[in-house]
Amino acid sequence: MIPINLWIVEDDAGYRSNLRRSLDLEEHITCSRVFPSCIEFFEAIETDVHPDLVLMDLGLPGMSGVEGIRKLKTVAPDVAVIVLTVFADKEKVLQSLDAGAAGYLLKTAMPEEIVRGLQQVFLGGAALSPSVAKVVLEEVRKPNATEEFDLSDREVEVLEQLAQGLSVKEIAAELDIARSTVAGHLEKIYGKLQVQSQSGAVAKALRSGII
Repeated sequence: MIPINLWIVEDDAGYRSNLRRSLDLEEHITCSRVFPSCIEFFEAIETDVHPDLVLMDLGLPGMSGVEGIRKLKTVAPDVAVIVLTVFADKEKVLQSLDAGAAGYLLKTAMPEEIVRGLQQVFLGGAALSPSVAKVVLEEVRKPNATEEFDLSDREVEVLEQLAQGLSVKEIAAELDIARSTVAGHLEKIYGKLQVQSQSGAVAKALRSGII
């Protein structure tokens, strides 16, 4: 596996220490830096070699995680952020994805779930905790929203799979279609929703009531 350079932004010292220790056991993951706040994180971003991924809490002192994600997209758009938080409500999920988060995991997640999420995002996918995906996917579809964006039934299916954190490869297997076909659907979805990423597509689809 390709090595992943990971930074963690978490204000709970005990959880931060345990998380770092757990992830450092993975041969392909190195938690090179940890921070108790976004303020210290951004001081390091200005001078250090950028990480591949960042695990970020939402309830941080001084600057919230959502604000941090939004700012990071302007100063280091190449760095992907995965939210790791206790908040499971839909609005927090949507705010984070709207800000540019590539994933949303809960602190109840097992270490292997966090590792899987990191791998999915590192490879260009999205990651949502199953319980988060369940919350957002229980929302009733609004046909008028689907019609507004002119999404086909298949494109909505792809969006639903995307919201559950599946990669392009997994979506292809789940829907029994080729990866190239999934990629083609995603390209059309991005164009119709006027977004640039998988997380952006999921956020807009959820906010619009498509899924």
